[in-house]
This record gives sequence, C-alpha cells and structure tokens, in this order.
Amino acid sequence: MAVQTDIATQDSMGHQGFTLVTGTSAQTSGYIAIQTMTATVISSIAGTGITGTWSGTTIPAGITIVGKISSFTLTSGAVIAYFARATT
Repeated sequence: MAVQTDIATQDSMGHQGFTLVTGTSAQTSGYIAIQTMTATVISSIAGTGITGTWSGTTIPAGITIVGKISSFTLTSGAVIAYFARATT
C-alpha cells in the first residue's frame, strides 16, 4: 500500500513530466492535470468523469484542472499539461 501511495504522490507532483501547450491541435498523451498559464479556452476535454460544455468558457490564468484526462484541445491560451503514468 505504501508503494501505491508514493506513486500517487509522485504523479500528483508532476513526476511523469509535463509539457507546455500553446497550439490548437488535439493533445492525446493522457494527463493528470492541466494548469492554465494565461486566460485559456478549451474547445474539448475528455476523461474519466469529465462532463459539461467547455467550448466558449474562458478559464483564468492560474487555475489547475485535475483528473484522469485522456485528451484536450485548446481554442486559445497556454497550459502546462502534466503527463499521467502510462498504463499497460
């Protein structure tokens, strides 16, 4: 159990790495969090338990969206996307 807790803690702290996303192409690597760096509009987002209409909603800079995110696409803005642990 302690090993699983350590892995979860490491993942939540970006241990798997991250990338800066500023373009509008679909991002499909699998993520555990997206942090907005500037005011950002997400045109689509998919993942476990993610619902609602996102298109046209501006998310202010400094907001972090956490969850099991399988893909997302920006309309505008910039985010840091934290990679999820690869599953086999």
